[in-house]
Amino acid sequence: MKRILSHLGLIVILSLIAGLTDAQGTTFRVDMSVQIAIGRYDPSNDLLQVRGPFNGWSGTDLTIVAGSDSVYEAEIDIFEVDGTQIDYKFFIGSATSGDLWESNVGQGDSGNRIFNYQTGGQALETVFFDNLDTNPGGGVEVTFQVNMALLLQDELFFPEFDWLEARGAFNGWAAGFKLEPISEGSPIFAGTTTINSIAPGDTVEYKYVYNGVWETGSNRTFVLPQQGAQVLPPRYFSDLGPDSNLTEDTEIVISVDMKNALTLDGTPFNLETDRVYINGEFAGFTWWEWPFPPEELELLDDGTPESGDAVAGDGLYTIKTQAIAGQSKKVEYKFSINGEDNEAGFQDNHIRYIRKTGDYFLPADQFGNMVREPEILSSNFGGFTIDGPVDGMVTIRWENAAAVLQKSRTLTPETWENIPSSQGKREMAFSVTEISKNYFRLATP
Repeated sequence: MKRILSHLGLIVILSLIAGLTDAQGTTFRVDMSVQIAIGRYDPSNDLLQVRGPFNGWSGTDLTIVAGSDSVYEAEIDIFEVDGTQIDYKFFIGSATSGDLWESNVGQGDSGNRIFNYQTGGQALETVFFDNLDTNPGGGVEVTFQVNMALLLQDELFFPEFDWLEARGAFNGWAAGFKLEPISEGSPIFAGTTTINSIAPGDTVEYKYVYNGVWETGSNRTFVLPQQGAQVLPPRYFSDLGPDSNLTEDTEIVISVDMKNALTLDGTPFNLETDRVYINGEFAGFTWWEWPFPPEELELLDDGTPESGDAVAGDGLYTIKTQAIAGQSKKVEYKFSINGEDNEAGFQDNHIRYIRKTGDYFLPADQFGNMVREPEILSSNFGGFTIDGPVDGMVTIRWENAAAVLQKSRTLTPETWENIPSSQGKREMAFSVTEISKNYFRLATP
């Protein structure tokens, strides 16, 4: 009997190895027409590759598809189990502009593209490099500004010796776009560049970096305007200024509305069985490793003073914690269902600020609506227009991308609610029936 079991075990192991070693061709395709048109890719001189764990992220060259002048492909033998999720990105190696990776183009780690491997071979859908499918023409002039006051005060940054840059999806996160003080002795540094590698209306991710020291936290974002130059407001480096820390101990309450909440893959939240946690950097806490949440960072819907929850069973989950004097007013975090990283994509976090000491209730969040408060709230929200209806749709436009669009049916204070994903935009369209009984306003996040 022992001998029979040994042979069976050997058969199972050999069968598994055979399944992994049968090479299956996967074809990757990318359309470079826009990149060629805007001068980011020169087919005669530049290298074009696909990179992923299947080639150790070292790169496999792509070649032009027969009959095409802009679509490139590579067929790669991959040794994986059927259904395995695989990350990848396309890459340009240029002698003139340097190495250029795609930016955050997918739902994988670090914004990688992903696909589920299929045995028997597969051809992936043709995608545009950097997801740019429209030629942005001459581009948009954008001015970046960062306030280095705290670093200057703490003698960590010396303008006469140190360098300071803005890097992001607009320049492939590459070095070279240096910022200079706007006037002699000013803590605000600025620089202007023309962005023609991203389509107007798209969101641009970026960060500031000095002497190799990157800003902490999530990438900054702005929406590239359809026309006209854009001047970004000055922000403190890492959102830390001379007044960025608490002056006294403060009890903070964080809450999230889980009614109708969905995970990234569309799984609905179960109010009866699922649990809610918070992960992030706030009040002395640091990011814990997914999916192992500490018990003390569970949010509750129990209506008790200990959790800070007002009403049990209303779908609003709450946690109360103590922030200590000297800690940052910035609160960056993400909610989690059952300990998984399933609220939003990579580095897509909530950002809020503790705006008074003693005790502070952060505005209630909606699961999946990633609001990012600016450190300094603007009192001027700019213009606000409603156009239409056209083809049954009404379009609302506004100026201040940091503001949140809210709606209410009655105008009473307690009925105003945020419209998900409105922050960071300047335009949203609604069907006539959808807005016929609503009032709209702009508000701080």
